[in-house]
Amino acid sequence: MFWLVVAPLVAVSQAHKAVLPHAVAHSTIREASLVPRSAQLPGGWVLQFGPFAILAIVAIYLGAHWTQIPDKFPVHWGIDGRPNGWSERTLAGVYGPLLVAGALVTGISLLAYSFSHLARRIPIPAGVSSIRDFPHHIAVFLLGVEYFLAAMFSLVGLLPLTGSPGVAPIVILSAALLIAAAFLGRWVSHAHERLPHAVGMPGDGTPDSCWKLGLFYFNPDDSALFVEKRIGFGYTVNFAHASAWICLALTLFLPLFLLFLIYATHQR
Repeated sequence: MFWLVVAPLVAVSQAHKAVLPHAVAHSTIREASLVPRSAQLPGGWVLQFGPFAILAIVAIYLGAHWTQIPDKFPVHWGIDGRPNGWSERTLAGVYGPLLVAGALVTGISLLAYSFSHLARRIPIPAGVSSIRDFPHHIAVFLLGVEYFLAAMFSLVGLLPLTGSPGVAPIVILSAALLIAAAFLGRWVSHAHERLPHAVGMPGDGTPDSCWKLGLFYFNPDDSALFVEKRIGFGYTVNFAHASAWICLALTLFLPLFLLFLIYATHQR
């Protein structure tokens, strides 16, 4: 596992070092947009509140039917269809999945908000800015992930009353998310094809010297917290900012907290 992680980093570092002498000289001209930045999240607060509303409705439904929940109910089934994991009718046992989902959705919402407000936007000539509005596209995809998680955990949260939901709903939701991710990735990867040929694909405006090993961005002079990755799809943090390390710490803390919550729930 160590070699599988380290070997690609070494390979990319060596390739980056080999091609760096052929890079286009970085411009020393600093650019700033004179147009007010639109950082509204996709769909406004109505759609953003949707995943939380789904979880809240399920929680209210469970509370209204509390007496119908068995003292002990199955929450996991084996390949043969027989239950092999159980939970009890307690606040943690019944509402645990919804609390986990609420924490995940909250984290993803904050991430989408950060992308919309703190991500570096590549300067584009007038008339084609919407094609390269990556922060908005990422926020749209993350909103879809939030609805996916809310739906999945709602199915899990209703297990005390419904029993096994079967594999069909899970397969359908998972397939929908994968299809959306595939279309988004294809749309972004071919975005340059929709640009006018006279314009071409602009650079990202970040100096090559600030990309350590070609992967890690470290630039104290750049106020942006997130910048587009040069390899792959998505964003990476500007490690020169203290906020980047806070984001990484929270990214590590949230899964550990959820694992602890799940462990504590099953221990009871």
